[in-house]
This record gives sequence, C-alpha cells and structure tokens, in this order.
Amino acid sequence: MRPSRGRCGLLVLAVLVAAGVVPTRLLAQEQPRTKILPLRVTSNRLDPEELDRLTGQVSEKLRKYPALEILPVPESDPMDLMVDAECVDFDAACLSAIGASRGADAVLYTEVSEAEGRFQVQVRFVDVRTKETRSPEGGTEVRDKVPDLLALALEKALGPEPLPETVLARVDVETTPPGADIYVDRDFVGVSPVTLRLKKGRYVIRAARVGFDEKMQAVDVEPGKTVALALTLAPMEVPIPAGPVPTKEREEEGQAFYETWWFWTAVGAVVIGAGTTAVVLASRKTSSASGQAQFTLDPAYADRDVTLYPSFLPGR
Repeated sequence: MRPSRGRCGLLVLAVLVAAGVVPTRLLAQEQPRTKILPLRVTSNRLDPEELDRLTGQVSEKLRKYPALEILPVPESDPMDLMVDAECVDFDAACLSAIGASRGADAVLYTEVSEAEGRFQVQVRFVDVRTKETRSPEGGTEVRDKVPDLLALALEKALGPEPLPETVLARVDVETTPPGADIYVDRDFVGVSPVTLRLKKGRYVIRAARVGFDEKMQAVDVEPGKTVALALTLAPMEVPIPAGPVPTKEREEEGQAFYETWWFWTAVGAVVIGAGTTAVVLASRKTSSASGQAQFTLDPAYADRDVTLYPSFLPGR
C-alpha cells in the first residue's frame, strides 16, 4: 500500500527535524500555546518567604514546557480571588471562573498543608473550558523535601519535563538565478531562496538547476548566528566538435552525387558485373539477343550512361 500524501509530508518533516535541517516555512506551522495562569502557593504551615520561593519554583518549572504560555502570577492571595469569583471552595468551577476572568486556558493551584508532622502537597490543574481537573498529590515528613515533591507533582499533572531544545543557527540560501534545488549534504531541503535552521557543525550546501552547472559550498554554522549564502550558477556549456570539417568532405558537400568518387566506384562495379553477365548470356545457345553497354568517365555526360543498344543478328 502506498502511503498517503499527508503521511509522506509528516515523514519528511520528521526526517528533517531529526537531521537538524528544518525550512522556516515548516517551523511557522507551530500549534498555538496554552495560556496557563499559576496562582500563588498557599499553606497553613509555611511562612511567606517559603511560599514566595515555592511560587517562583512553580513558574520556573512551567517555563520548561514550550507548549505553555505563562501568564503573570496574580499578586492577590488565592483566597481573595476565590471571594471575588463568589466561590465557596477551590473546586474546578471556581478555578475555571478565575481563569476565564484573566483570559487563561488553564489554571494551576498549589497547596501545601501539614498535619501531624507530615507535609502534604496537592496540585490542581484545571482546563478552563472543559473544567477537566488533574489533582496529583504526595506527602513527605521532611520539610526540605517539599520543593522536590512539588516538582514531582507538577510533572504528574503536566507530563515529563521536555528536554532542552537544541539552539539552531539560521542559514539564508539564495541563488542566481533563483529556483534552484537546494541540498544540505545529501538531503533536499527546498527551492531557493530558502531559510534553513541547522545544528552546530560543518555542512556542504549544493544548488542544482536544469541547464546550469551545480554549485557547492561548505559552511560552518554556530548556534544563534546567521549565515547568508549566495550561490551563482553558471550556464551549462554545450560541447562543440573540435577542428574544422575535412576539405575533401566539404568539397563533396557541394557536388552532385554523380560527380563524386564513390559514385564512379559503384559504377565500375556495375560495369564489371554487366560484362560478366554478357559473357554468360553469350555462352547460352538458346539466347538470340545481344547488346552493348556504354559508359563515360566524363561527369558532364553522366545522364547518358548505362544505355543499352540492342542489336539482332540474322540467323542467330
């Protein structure tokens, strides 16, 4: 079964991303990010300074997720926000209302409580539109472990922390004339002019267009730097036969066919054949006819050649 065009496009994009070669027009097709509103961390045990550090830790953790757009943390205490939203509890409906009032797609509320010497961390991640809630939690008896427990709870709500993105370098490739196929090493990446994103390293950029000689150039790229590459393609030369046409051949080109040497060579062969035939005919007693064949070596009388003059001999 042949793969569909859509699947082929996704496969090509995956190969280019894996190779670190991604045209800018593909990078532009990114999905919109989710706007998330983190609220201040609350606790019945921790002091304000600890809560500020934990709130900063939450924001820092969220920034590691490229799919999220982090909205500013409200200065107001979450309890005051709950009162303003006319809620009685931090349930999904209340958090959704708080998020909607600030243009968020999702709300994150974190609470750290302590009971009988055990610290309990609970995270509530609420989708503003659907009110779908994720509420991972965990506990520890060591107060210094609360930040680690909070980071773990956030990953349970948001998924594993993404690996850091590789910083790519920008390479702008133009050709004269434009419209050439551009290759990075052996990979086709687009038609000039094209902008590429490449990982750090050394590459060979090749431009090819029908009717022109290929052009290749090696480039070294560094993260965060832009390389402008201009390649000029030379028209392909059409080979011309070496040396002049031989004099004898040029002379024969202007002669009629019966004025050339090869024609008279062929005529000679015919004469010899005709003579042989005449001898054979003469040796047959049943034949009563005889004739003559006349040829001239003067090209001016060529139209009179090979003329047979029959004669009949009486009594034969």
